[in-house]
Amino acid sequence: MINTSRRTFLTGVGGLALTGVGSTADRAKASSRTVEAGTVPETVSPEMSDLESVVEETLASQLGDAAPGATVAIVNGDDIALAKGYGHADVETGRRMDKKETATRIGSVSKLVTWTAVMQGVQDGVLDLDADVNRYLEDSAVTIPDTYSDPVTLRHLGTHTAGFSVVPNPGLVTNSNALTSLETALVEDQPDRIRPPSEAVAYSNWGATLAGHIVAEAYDTTFEEYVQSNICGPLEMNHSTFTQPVPADHPGDLAAPHDSSGDEITRADPLYINWGPAGSMSATALDMAAFMQAHLGYGTDAILNSETMATMHSRQYGRHPAVNGLRYGFFEYGPPSGSYIGHSGGTVYYTAWLGLLPDHDVGVFIGFNGLGDPVTPAAEILTEYGLFPETPTPDPTTARTSRERAEAVAGEYKSTATAFEDDWRQVIGLLSRLSVDATDDGGLVTQTMGGDAVEWVETEPYVYRERNGDDVLAVDVADGRVTQLHLNSQPSTTFLPVTMPDQRKVTLGAVGAAAGGSALSLVGWAGISGWRRLSRFRSGRDGGSTPDDETAQPDRNKEGSQ
Repeated sequence: MINTSRRTFLTGVGGLALTGVGSTADRAKASSRTVEAGTVPETVSPEMSDLESVVEETLASQLGDAAPGATVAIVNGDDIALAKGYGHADVETGRRMDKKETATRIGSVSKLVTWTAVMQGVQDGVLDLDADVNRYLEDSAVTIPDTYSDPVTLRHLGTHTAGFSVVPNPGLVTNSNALTSLETALVEDQPDRIRPPSEAVAYSNWGATLAGHIVAEAYDTTFEEYVQSNICGPLEMNHSTFTQPVPADHPGDLAAPHDSSGDEITRADPLYINWGPAGSMSATALDMAAFMQAHLGYGTDAILNSETMATMHSRQYGRHPAVNGLRYGFFEYGPPSGSYIGHSGGTVYYTAWLGLLPDHDVGVFIGFNGLGDPVTPAAEILTEYGLFPETPTPDPTTARTSRERAEAVAGEYKSTATAFEDDWRQVIGLLSRLSVDATDDGGLVTQTMGGDAVEWVETEPYVYRERNGDDVLAVDVADGRVTQLHLNSQPSTTFLPVTMPDQRKVTLGAVGAAAGGSALSLVGWAGISGWRRLSRFRSGRDGGSTPDDETAQPDRNKEGSQ
């Protein structure tokens, strides 16, 4: 942990509301706009002079071990408090990371750009968050079946509550010539609708890809061209793109992908993903600084007006009153009483994190060109300067019925993020199964396969606080039976009770031999490890878990081979 004596950064910064950023012109033909972007200081201001050393300390344990390089951007209102590249962009050539010239793949952080594009369509009156998405797919081969009476909407897609099954294949290809159109990729891997919309959160890369396709259909252009004209262009994010491979004439250089799973960090072969809107963006630290400032209401009026931005940043789906919910495209992190929103991202060889504290006008972006953990250092930086609210310690319940409730909760639960039902892929879901046992004092003990046991104390009926930690476990009950279980640290998934025939020991006997490397490589797509790391950090027991791989989409250096 870094020195907690430093408290100068952002002192005196008030909780300013988002400033008005005006209206936007019609985007019916995806026309571009130009505005003045935020200025970039050569050095940090004197009162923030120790910020650079704080960041260096937080990255020290990972650079050269988990990843060869990183890019970092920290914004404070309309100032860029720090933007810098660390380490190497390519271990073979010795090329260094640069805040302006070196882009990294940002994985699922790309989704925040996709959801911003959707909200532009809403602002323009071209899209409606609550309309049946089939309205926008009349000229597309993609069609959402009417499995349930309620249709799938863009609001469902942006909160991962559409009810789609998990698709294990993220459209990864090793040759860029194998990349297809969004329409083709969506049709080839279309998931089933397995639950009614709004019933549960289940992280869906396919759903985010569909949203990007809808934007392209609505504006009669490609998704890549739309983003370039209406988000990257206006914000002067000149070094960012969703295009794969990065065009040879695109400004800057893409950091090479690196593998740190062996004895040393080595350059890896590039990979590509057909589900571009879910995670194919490459971006620099300065470009992500401009994007964060736009979401904090500074530097530009080009992408969203204040009313639309406020809608995007407001809670769109609540899982349980005691745990975090979802904004439009953003997940809520930390204590439920806080306002830390953002998104983690990862590809096979890149990881990234973007977090915003709108009440403090602060944003943090960290990107690695390897298997680094960007979530923990971001939390360390914000904690160093006292920007996280203190978590109160509630009193445990003393009711005699606590034991009865704990026994009702006890059992086995499966995650909606990896809930494969009917073939060998069940083994993937087993890795995230949660076993829950009741204790004599009315508390709970939970454990996942291969994980440490976690003890919980009941603080109110069916709500439990992690003993010696900050996490919260909350349970939905109907007619005396548990219907859903939620962990505050994992807002991208819902845990559902497992029926007796599907208990872990039965399934293990049927498919245990299939637990190979291919299954393990898909688990990261659950998109939950980032929240686990944040929860562990705040509990003082971060264990450096595997980076979040919500959108496993590796990369290429422009000068490298394909």
